[in-house]
Amino acid sequence: MLLSIIAVLVALSPIVIIHEFGHFIACRLTGIGVKEFSFGFGKVLWHRKSSKGTDFQIRAIPFGGFVEPEGKMFVEEGDEAPKPSEFAAKKWYAKFFMVVNGALFNYVLAALIFGVLIYLRGMPENDPAKLAPRVGEVAAGYPAEKIGLKENDLITSVDGQNVRSWQELTSAIQKRNGDLSLSVKRGTDTLSLTAKDADFLPSKPAVLGIGAQAELKPVGAAEAAWLGVYQCWFWTKFSLSSIWQSVSRKKAPDLAGPIGIVNIIHKSVHTGLFNFVFLIAMLSLAVGMFNLFPIPILDGGYALVYLWEGLTGKLPSAKMIERAATVGFYILILLVVYASYSDIKRIFFNKPKTAAAQTQAENAPARTDAAQEGK
Repeated sequence: MLLSIIAVLVALSPIVIIHEFGHFIACRLTGIGVKEFSFGFGKVLWHRKSSKGTDFQIRAIPFGGFVEPEGKMFVEEGDEAPKPSEFAAKKWYAKFFMVVNGALFNYVLAALIFGVLIYLRGMPENDPAKLAPRVGEVAAGYPAEKIGLKENDLITSVDGQNVRSWQELTSAIQKRNGDLSLSVKRGTDTLSLTAKDADFLPSKPAVLGIGAQAELKPVGAAEAAWLGVYQCWFWTKFSLSSIWQSVSRKKAPDLAGPIGIVNIIHKSVHTGLFNFVFLIAMLSLAVGMFNLFPIPILDGGYALVYLWEGLTGKLPSAKMIERAATVGFYILILLVVYASYSDIKRIFFNKPKTAAAQTQAENAPARTDAAQEGK
């Protein structure tokens, strides 16, 4: 339990801090004064005021945080003119930059983590001519399973023809005429296996039922950095496409709420450091993407307001903004309730694979696809 609590804090803390730091940096760059920069909510445990007047705080509840700029976000008729350092005094593009920069910094964190992981682990080889003819998985019901092929087996010849790559292996299998004889190296042993003609499926006569074992090749820092950025594009596109497909098919999207996120973090911390760090990147990307949704009360909703100001030269009325914020608040509440209901149903009643196993199983191949497409 203690490990899980620590894992949740370790996973979420950098995401929150980097998001608020993005807002803070934008304020500094645009000349907006910052009254408070707080990590967490509740009672102030520690604080220090800077020479520029910002009160940096650590609070008792270490979830969330906020940056409070000087002045009001919106000035109504009858209010005093804002001071030059106050938020409302700035041009629309400065305010727009300030509200979106938190989400952009979440993307920066995600790209950095993705890039470092790819640099340390390598990129999946996607050229079948360079991929060894080694078995990565065996599909149930296919000839490979029937003749006893196993993961990590190295196929060295097919019908007496030597094969040195996955490309040569698939080409030799497609040429089969009747039974298929394989020479297989398993550890220090060399085996002779034969798949009978009757073992092959009539609808897939050239499919042995094996997948290639993934191989990671080292990449340089520049390529790893590019692939880290590409991962952000890939996962954003994948997520938005999935949501759109659900909506267009009139199906409820599969969302993870607070319960699901904590459950995934709890499970992932037991599957290895790589998967845990990868999850931090995915969560940071998800927070950045979600905050840019054009929902009133989120950063994306306020960004729309300032874009409107830039296009028309004036802000919507304070009453309209207040009503939109109220609608946005109820939308968020409904999303949290729905996502929490989905979490409870998925975790406690449907009894699928554990969240970590499911995340690992679904994400690992997709990571390969993303890296391959980026290449």
